[in-house]
Amino acid sequence: MKAVKILLILILSFVLLSTFNLQTEAASATSYTRTINAKGRYVRTQDAYLPDKTLVGLGLNGPQDMMFGENDLLYIADTNNRRIVVYNTITNTVDQTISHPDFSQPKGVFVSDRGIYVADSSGEAVFWFDLAGNFIHEFGRPTTPSFAQTNYNPNKVVVDNRGNLYIYGEGVKDGIIQLSNTGEFLGYFTSNKVQLSVIQQIYKLIFTEEQFEQFASRDPQTFSSLFIDQNSMIYTTTMGTFRNAIKKHNTQGGNIFAGSRTFAYSDASDIYVDQQGIIYSSMEVGTIFVYTPDGDFIFNFGAGNFIEGVINPDISGLFTKLVSIAVDSKGGIWALDDRKNMIQSFRPTEYALRIYEALNLYNSRQYDESIMVWNEVLKLNQMSVIAHDNIAKTYLQQERYEEAMIHFQLAGNRPGYSEAYWEVRNVGIQAALGAFIIILVAFFVTSKTLSIVDHKTGKITLWMTPVRKFFDRKWLKDIFYIFRVMRHPMDSFYEIRKEHRANLISAIILYMIFFLIYLNFSINKGFIYQFVAAEDMDLSAIVIGFFSITLVLVISNYLDTSIHDGLGGLKQIFIMFIYSMGPLMIALLSTTILSYVLTYNEVFFLNIIMIIGFGWSFINLFLGMNEIHDYSAKQTVKSMLMTVLFTVIIAVVIIILIMMWEQLYMFLEALIKEVIRNVTQ
Repeated sequence: MKAVKILLILILSFVLLSTFNLQTEAASATSYTRTINAKGRYVRTQDAYLPDKTLVGLGLNGPQDMMFGENDLLYIADTNNRRIVVYNTITNTVDQTISHPDFSQPKGVFVSDRGIYVADSSGEAVFWFDLAGNFIHEFGRPTTPSFAQTNYNPNKVVVDNRGNLYIYGEGVKDGIIQLSNTGEFLGYFTSNKVQLSVIQQIYKLIFTEEQFEQFASRDPQTFSSLFIDQNSMIYTTTMGTFRNAIKKHNTQGGNIFAGSRTFAYSDASDIYVDQQGIIYSSMEVGTIFVYTPDGDFIFNFGAGNFIEGVINPDISGLFTKLVSIAVDSKGGIWALDDRKNMIQSFRPTEYALRIYEALNLYNSRQYDESIMVWNEVLKLNQMSVIAHDNIAKTYLQQERYEEAMIHFQLAGNRPGYSEAYWEVRNVGIQAALGAFIIILVAFFVTSKTLSIVDHKTGKITLWMTPVRKFFDRKWLKDIFYIFRVMRHPMDSFYEIRKEHRANLISAIILYMIFFLIYLNFSINKGFIYQFVAAEDMDLSAIVIGFFSITLVLVISNYLDTSIHDGLGGLKQIFIMFIYSMGPLMIALLSTTILSYVLTYNEVFFLNIIMIIGFGWSFINLFLGMNEIHDYSAKQTVKSMLMTVLFTVIIAVVIIILIMMWEQLYMFLEALIKEVIRNVTQ
């Protein structure tokens, strides 16, 4: 009986300690870390952060914001309790609470050497305190006429080194409100651009400007949070968008991260930048994204607000609504949940610390030391994109271009690879220029010498007779006839129809050559222009797609011309179609070869080649249909349109048949399995 009493006392003590203790240790089972691999896929990687502490006993009620000050003091905007809580993360105690009689809904807090600034939404003011918590000044609604009827409900506030205030106000679509250190309205620092949906873009083409203004709303998306770093650079987050949700602004308000690999979920709620310039952004769903100082995505972690179908479970590391984050001096991340009224901290692993160390070394121009640390990262994850990418950038700075190319390719960074290749190509051209000129001169001299010798003796012509006899074979002449079609399409198609200059065998051979050229173009371009690796392609889809599209086009044209008195038969249409594709074959082959030579900035040349190839082949096809079927230009256009229509109809029918067959197959498979199961029981 005595033992039972002792056990009950221990259990009760444990419950009481759990209730009044400010923190609990968290499990590490929910800190899944994901990154982007070299192929652009979202994959899981080593744990970058693990849940550490869970603060549940601070008495918070609907907290909305927090920020670290000196000595790792965490300032928390306890909104519904109308106060600022100062929590000491080292001693795990509440050192101070700051309040004011006019506090209504203090949603934002900012701390700097100048003091503590509190953004009060319902109070329509920003309150300024010194670091001891003594009230200094209240920044109320600006009285300048230019502010007009703009809403003034400060939600978040940051202050630059000169004391100017940048305020994110609820419902303000004009941008970030900027006030001087005396409270004078200076204007709007930056705003989001208007983003039209696809439907709105269609409406804009149809309606006049006045009609469109009345019909479709064109208000820009509002910001959700902002931050300022030690260099007074402004960072913002925007909800409702995946791209440009995270921005770093220059002094004019422009987005420095435009064009970088910065992306996020559509529910970005807060942003924080540490002393090294590493950028952290929280998503309401419970995921935290981490970026380099240049805005490149490193990884994200967190399991969101659900796991295994259980919504909002009470598991450490999971959130109901993640509204704010802050980072301490040791790199630990603290995340605020306003629904659970709790704070969850995460500690960085060796993997994350090594990445940050290497980035810091690179940014401080200690290139050799950064490569050593990046190699340590590769020991933890040999396919780390950020490691290979930054090693390549370091080699690029050191003019080790060939090594840079290797790591850029492993990182999937095509612009960087192109930049390094440009330098390698220039060196190669300079080294080979002399030899190329010598070979060119030698070829010219040899050609002239052989011409003179042949003119005097005729021996060269005699020696070339076997070669000429070989190329005089009819099947070879029929294949090379495609070059005459390219130069003289009308005459050539007339000869095909009347004189049977090309035959079905040569057309089939050219058809297979066309297929091989197309297949090589699809899977074997140079790295800069090959955006999908061959091993990731569905080769069966490429093969079936090529043959089905080309053959269905031929059959569709035959069906149409059979109805509209076309003279060409199925065989002649097939021959005409294949011989019309000569320019496109050359364009595909040339583009594949040049993709190994040209850089990223020279894609214009490849585009021109492809446009010429498609255009030339289309003209040949038009003239071929005109001649083969003895059509007028108008009849030819009509026939081409009907051919496309028949092709679409046939494709739809084939898709329906495939779907029906799959359903029938699944039904028969299930039926057979059921019969077998009943028989064997």
